[in-house]
Amino acid sequence: MAFDAALLSAFTIVKLALATWLFSHTLPRRPSFSARFVVALVTVGCLAAAMPIMGFSVFPTLTDDFSFVAAVLQFVAVLAVDIVLQRALFSCSVWTSTFCCSMAYLLENLSSAAERAMGTFFPSSSYPPPLLETSLKYWLISAVVFAAAYLLLIRRIEKNGLLQISDPVMVVSAALVIIVNMVLDLVIKDVSIPDFALPRRYTEALCWIYILVCVYLMYSFFEIIYTRRLRLEVATSERLRAAEARQYELSRANIEAINLKCHDIKHQIRALGGGGQAIDERVLADMEREVEVYDSAVKSGNDALDTILTEKGLVCQRDGITLSCIADGAALGFMDAVDLYSLFGNALDNAIEAVERLDDPERRSVSVIVRRAGDMVSVHVENFFDGQVRFGDDGLPVTRKEDQANHGFGTRSMRLIVERYGGTISANVTDDVYHVNALIPLPA
Repeated sequence: MAFDAALLSAFTIVKLALATWLFSHTLPRRPSFSARFVVALVTVGCLAAAMPIMGFSVFPTLTDDFSFVAAVLQFVAVLAVDIVLQRALFSCSVWTSTFCCSMAYLLENLSSAAERAMGTFFPSSSYPPPLLETSLKYWLISAVVFAAAYLLLIRRIEKNGLLQISDPVMVVSAALVIIVNMVLDLVIKDVSIPDFALPRRYTEALCWIYILVCVYLMYSFFEIIYTRRLRLEVATSERLRAAEARQYELSRANIEAINLKCHDIKHQIRALGGGGQAIDERVLADMEREVEVYDSAVKSGNDALDTILTEKGLVCQRDGITLSCIADGAALGFMDAVDLYSLFGNALDNAIEAVERLDDPERRSVSVIVRRAGDMVSVHVENFFDGQVRFGDDGLPVTRKEDQANHGFGTRSMRLIVERYGGTISANVTDDVYHVNALIPLPA
């Protein structure tokens, strides 16, 4: 029986390591990861073998010399080693490491609680239960719980880039809930002893309560980082909006000044050409064409839209990109100037970034169409691209940058602006053309 208890204790260590890997595997890996991984595996193996020998057991019993404090300290020591190994393998903050290992601990406890809950329907004749009797059921239930956790929770964490969110509150929260969970875990294990005086129905109820507690704590941790992510997005969006407002005013003033100056220079070139001086007409024509580029501001009927289209048009002219525009700017007159500047600025920045990677001159083009469609305004931006685009649940592309927590704000800003006016925005791909479509209702 002691041998079976020792092996089950070792299984718990291995399950904790597997759960930690499940939460951490998408994080940036440290240099020499393979060697570190081998060392971590050896450490886990040694720990799994040594803990039962040193008296650690996941099946402690309430005896006269039993100490809850000592039992809790044993579990804390295992969790601390887990955090050290996780940080040795992956490059992340202490907050991220605490989150991953705490969630892994809760997941391991959840699988153990589920196994014991199932055991109440098929009680064993001894405690700890015989290894051959329980091993298959033990790992089968753990596999089901781990798979469910990945599909329902871990995949959402990965998709939203939440692992890189730092929140110091998490350390305090983790310490409190983990200790409470450890105490509850010890109580459940002790009352599961067949000779214990507690009626079976109470044991069953405690097992299911323990499962609910584990699920609730995992969901609470998820809510902590998700709420933190939303706060960071709001703060970043506000900073970006303030910066875009300053940029809009600066761009408008600069473009107006450039256009006025170029208009004067163009007339001076013409006067110079007609002054009878010995200057090659072709040189004057080339100079006039160059100046014409800066004197061709877009006139859509909306100052903010004109500013951003002219500004991005100059960028495209410099980089050999064709920017075509058919825009009824007056239809967007109800929108705030900074919102317009931000919406079209982000859309055009993404399009220009995509076509800059293309070598074919005929594919280095960006198209913008703004028109009325009944009681709506339709905004369409399209460009050629190479590669693959991965879309999120909101119909917009997910950033290609590895640090998703600090990138992708341009796309999210576009969505927030359009939704602020009651509209919708989506993106799709047709062959090698990327499309962004927004529909915004006209005010009544």
